[in-house]
Amino acid sequence: MRVHTLLIYLLFLSVFILPSMARAEYSQEPTKNLQAQTIESANGLTLQTALTLALEANPEISVAIREREAIEGVVTQAGTRPNPSISTSIQDTRRDTRQVFLQLNQEIELGNKREARIEAADAFYNKASAKLESKKAEIHANVVTTFYEVLAGQERLKLSRSSVEVANLALDAASKRVKAGKSSPVEETKSKIAESSAKIEFNQAASQLSSARKRLSALWGNPLPVFESAQGDVENIPSVSSLADLSASLESSPAISLAKLEISARDSMTKIERSKATPNITISAGVLNNQELGGLNQALLGLSVPIPVFDRNQGNLQ
Repeated sequence: MRVHTLLIYLLFLSVFILPSMARAEYSQEPTKNLQAQTIESANGLTLQTALTLALEANPEISVAIREREAIEGVVTQAGTRPNPSISTSIQDTRRDTRQVFLQLNQEIELGNKREARIEAADAFYNKASAKLESKKAEIHANVVTTFYEVLAGQERLKLSRSSVEVANLALDAASKRVKAGKSSPVEETKSKIAESSAKIEFNQAASQLSSARKRLSALWGNPLPVFESAQGDVENIPSVSSLADLSASLESSPAISLAKLEISARDSMTKIERSKATPNITISAGVLNNQELGGLNQALLGLSVPIPVFDRNQGNLQ
């Protein structure tokens, strides 16, 4: 009778209590809030504001952040151990000759499988972090380049607008001279051609500036720019490091670091496959209630060892 009570208690524990404890533990984990996107101002835009907007709201950076957050769960899962299991069986349902088996089984991982999983998860997390930093560096460079393209486009538009105004004045003066008979109609025709050329250059400058503004605002996920104008000195371009400094920092560049971490992550996956060649064992402990012997309880101990004859994970190691 005590065995039946123990069996019912263990089944209740495994079905209801343990899962609810796991859910409670999971629900207590802090929830990561998404980064608030900075709202683009309709006023003048500085380079620093553009960098802040892009680093906080760039879609590609957001994807890289989510990928790293997803791998955080993989890191947690990699360190978990196999769950125990409860097994029971009844031999002969007659009351006087019934035998009830109750066992607790635990799989034991061999071959450093858990350590290999943790190492691989850490390697992929480091790779995701490096990918995020590489993406930030790329977006930073794109923002600086595009911002100065907008500044240059604004100056080009100002110059072309001035050219149109000068061409209009020249055309008016030429028309007055022709009407007064002081110049030939050819001079007026030349002024009209010059005015048309100035307007074409103005339209091209306006189109190029519009494209540059859209490329800049797209870096923080806004297809249509809201800012009125870019504020800055077009001649104050950031200086480029010397070739010696660039060569010295090449080894620690985000792209090189990402490539090294990619190799490390692949090596760690190879270690996981190698560890699978060593089979796990399962140990068991339980009790046998034998009614033929007057309800005698007998201890049960067991060991299960797979024999790697056919499957040694050889295909994944090729």
